[in-house]
Amino acid sequence: MTKRGVAIGGLLATLLLLSACGPHYPLNIPEEQWLKMDADAQQQARLEQAEVDRARAEARRQEAQAREAEASARAAELSHARATAGPGERVQCVLDRAELHYGGKWRPAEPIGLDLVAGMPIEFELQRQDERYRARRGTARFDGMEIRLCPEYSRSDCARLVATQGELRRGKSRQVTSHDFLRGRLHCEATLGPDHPAWEPRRYY
Repeated sequence: MTKRGVAIGGLLATLLLLSACGPHYPLNIPEEQWLKMDADAQQQARLEQAEVDRARAEARRQEAQAREAEASARAAELSHARATAGPGERVQCVLDRAELHYGGKWRPAEPIGLDLVAGMPIEFELQRQDERYRARRGTARFDGMEIRLCPEYSRSDCARLVATQGELRRGKSRQVTSHDFLRGRLHCEATLGPDHPAWEPRRYY
């Protein structure tokens, strides 16, 4: 996150603290104190609470804008890297016959396609076939020879495919498994550089 995003996040946390658990009086004023305040003091507290509420709403808006701007910049950077990748720097993969480890069991999952550039990890989501809104997130990485599909926030327990550049140019498939995340058939092919025709994902059975 950028410095601006961190600052906005800190402001939002401070404002949320002011309205955390407790009596429902402006500025989190305890009930005993509130009942002792005269009408003018109570009205002033209400006005100050309204300012806090407006500041909180503005902080949320700015934080959302910062996240959206960062996501757009990242997407543009990745799109440019894909378009200008040289031979061996980009692979496109399909994970098929997939299963997702969820709730202590292996569940059928929807196939996914991944378009990777060396040194640029991307996030992906693996959806269960039997329950539309059940999914797990992960990160995919490519370093020139190895493709790794790892659980969110972890670089351990990854499904891995290792191949030479020659194998990737021809296309390589293998069964991949991580102990507590996913398993399935992963097929990856290297693109040939900026002049390579548009790639269309294929299904492998």
